[in-house]
Amino acid sequence: MSEWMSVTEAATLLEVDRRTIQRSLADDDRRAREWGEEGDGWRHKPLAERKIYQLRRARVLRKAGQGE
Repeated sequence: MSEWMSVTEAATLLEVDRRTIQRSLADDDRRAREWGEEGDGWRHKPLAERKIYQLRRARVLRKAGQGE
């Protein structure tokens, strides 16, 4: 299992619409508050031509109340 997950995977796990997560990532202040710093809780997908976000699996699981 990868250390990183897509926004779609995270939305499924958190039982929210993926657009909710995308909006939280689009705003700098909200992104820092909800997901932490780049490389810690989120990153841009490597080699992607567009800004595609990935979320750290452990952070999403904590947010979902499942621990690690």
